Amino acid sequence: MNKKETSPLYKKVIDDLKTLIDKGAYKKGELLPSENDLCKTYSTTRVTVRQALTGLTNMGYITRRHGKGSIVSEPRQGLGILSLSGVTAGVGDQVLTTAILQKQTKQNWPADFFYELNPEEQSRGCIFFTRLRHIDGMPVLYEETYITNISLARFSSRNLENCSLFKVLKEHYKIEVNEGEQKIWAIHADKNISKLLDIKTSHPVVHMKRRLQTNVKNLSIYSSVYCNTAAYFLHDYF
Repeated sequence: MNKKETSPLYKKVIDDLKTLIDKGAYKKGELLPSENDLCKTYSTTRVTVRQALTGLTNMGYITRRHGKGSIVSEPRQGLGILSLSGVTAGVGDQVLTTAILQKQTKQNWPADFFYELNPEEQSRGCIFFTRLRHIDGMPVLYEETYITNISLARFSSRNLENCSLFKVLKEHYKIEVNEGEQKIWAIHADKNISKLLDIKTSHPVVHMKRRLQTNVKNLSIYSSVYCNTAAYFLHDYF
């Protein structure tokens, strides 16, 4: 089980069973252990086990049938990109690769920027770049990122290919995300997004706009993210 020890036990049960299903220990159509057996395995109560099984049901990993038990489904893979921990932390054991489409460039904020900026941010300008993220070889996420140009010496020369933006900011600049907000829409992909994500024009995609505030005053990370959910669903823990 790979969650921190402070995580609620039902989340650990979810993670453990999800990992076993993903690895094929429990295959489609097979039954998971009974509630009684799971209670014994995890030394917990039936309430906790049922909470975990409900979570797996909501994620599409199992279906529950009265009198029979929990039957393994054939779920799409989940992406935890709604988390403030970032995409790299949210893809689990899947292989994530990142291609830089437009390298980091210092510029003024767009006139029609999608979040309201304060005077300090406006005066500082931003660093803009775009990335295409592949998961297990499939183009899944296209990101346009804007970072307030504060305390980011030589950031434009940093290599962001196949690495975590949050890790680079933390290790080289002591910048960490404190809080944030995100707006999410379901839209039809336009010609450009369809080409990038290798999908048909007007295929539905998830469009997310995010503002992440950091421990550096007035330095925020903004992103516009397009996600192809044909083979993946979005999930996170709350």
